[in-house]
Amino acid sequence: MQKRLHTIWLAVFLLLLHSTVSVAYTAELKIEKTLTKADGLISNNVLAIFQDSHGAMWFGTTNGLTRYDGENFRTFTTEDGLAQDTIGLIFEDQRGMLWFGDGVLVNDLKREKTMDMSWMETPLSELDLTPHDEIPAGTMKPIRPKGVSRYDGDAFRIFTTFSDDLVNDNVKDIFEDEMGTLWFVTGFGVSRYDGTEFHNFSIDGPMGMNILPEAWKQVRTIAQDTAGNLWFGSYAGIIYYNAQTSRLRYFGVDPDFSPFQEMGQAQTAHITDLQFDAKENLWMSRDDTDEESSGVRRFDGKKLTIFPQSDALPMNSVNNITKDSGGNLWFTGVKKLPAKMHETENSISMTFPEVESGVSVYNGERFQNFNTDDGLPSNRIWSVFEDSRGKLWFATDAGVAIGVYLPSEK
Repeated sequence: MQKRLHTIWLAVFLLLLHSTVSVAYTAELKIEKTLTKADGLISNNVLAIFQDSHGAMWFGTTNGLTRYDGENFRTFTTEDGLAQDTIGLIFEDQRGMLWFGDGVLVNDLKREKTMDMSWMETPLSELDLTPHDEIPAGTMKPIRPKGVSRYDGDAFRIFTTFSDDLVNDNVKDIFEDEMGTLWFVTGFGVSRYDGTEFHNFSIDGPMGMNILPEAWKQVRTIAQDTAGNLWFGSYAGIIYYNAQTSRLRYFGVDPDFSPFQEMGQAQTAHITDLQFDAKENLWMSRDDTDEESSGVRRFDGKKLTIFPQSDALPMNSVNNITKDSGGNLWFTGVKKLPAKMHETENSISMTFPEVESGVSVYNGERFQNFNTDDGLPSNRIWSVFEDSRGKLWFATDAGVAIGVYLPSEK
């Protein structure tokens, strides 16, 4: 009898211990303030956030750019010299120049809109095609990129393919190496800028054989490891550039993470972002519609880990990865559902339903999700930025949320 009582008390103790540990390991996101149009933002649909070297905050939106110095707001649009009003990318170089582009989010903005597919039932002979046999203007109405803008504190200068030999006007990401050379990742290749002119960086496909070059050239992000090597995320997969040998290698996102050897191994990876963690693991995000796996992968140098969808990581399409000063990784995106066709007597249209998923954070051991229940103004989070004070700024479609992350006790 006494032994049974000891067993019962031991079970109760272990249950209480497990409960205590679970509570202690629950982190908290404390939202302190939300900025909206009422405060001075040019739009509530904020895509990108950045803090410049002078401490001012910049907000890229779908309607232009807003600068906030802590007291006053100032807005910029194409009328002030911006190349375009949709800003999803903000970058500052070593000289203090600010660069603005559309970023990777333009694809998601296009996806949210209903696409008119009526032209598909019209015989090609009856379509009013352009000289290049394109679909008639107005049927899809994509957001057209117009190059990248640079701001020197006084005025904007626009760089484009036509006037400056930028490889493509659809700039997705910008990186600056130790030599001060700027790398521009675009929807059709990579350009390097030495401060005077652009030089195109050749990406010819696996083994330099020009195999499926268009898929590989659709680059969306760039990251650098501690050895100085560059990693590019593209539509086809991962491109590795050895800075010492100038050699390129091409990787897929299959579990073996083996280099591509022939055209038959080509995949559609849809890589949207790359980020190295404190242990030099390479994290990658994907734009996907998978029903089970998430849009998050991790490569530890030997194997690729594919994380499943869960309550803590509910998104299969991830567009942004941010590493904060504590080494935590933040993931923003949505859960995309299969496309739906809608047919009426007079038209055919297609919609792309999706579930807004808040933001997920990885603390080195596990994922945790935050949403409107935690004080965020919306579950549609475009990106996350950490300022010089350690405050987190969340770009949402309902303004900018400012808060602090209170890690769990370990």
